[in-house]
Amino acid sequence: MEIKQQEILSIIESVGVSVDVAKIKSDMTFKNAGIDSLEMMNVFLGIEEKFGIKIPDEEIDALKSIDDIISYFKKL
Repeated sequence: MEIKQQEILSIIESVGVSVDVAKIKSDMTFKNAGIDSLEMMNVFLGIEEKFGIKIPDEEIDALKSIDDIISYFKKL
């Protein structure tokens, strides 16, 4: 399964994070981008809903950037 950076940014924006999505780089950690853990849970719920998958909680902890999410999807 493939996911593109723009799709992830679109989901991040749609959940209403408190940061400027345009400033988020693919290799930047979500924490460094200013996205808190509650906002990230909403992002992961949005990703799961859009793509019809369930990301196990223990794997979510390793997904710290857009690049991490893209790599995760390539393994599916």
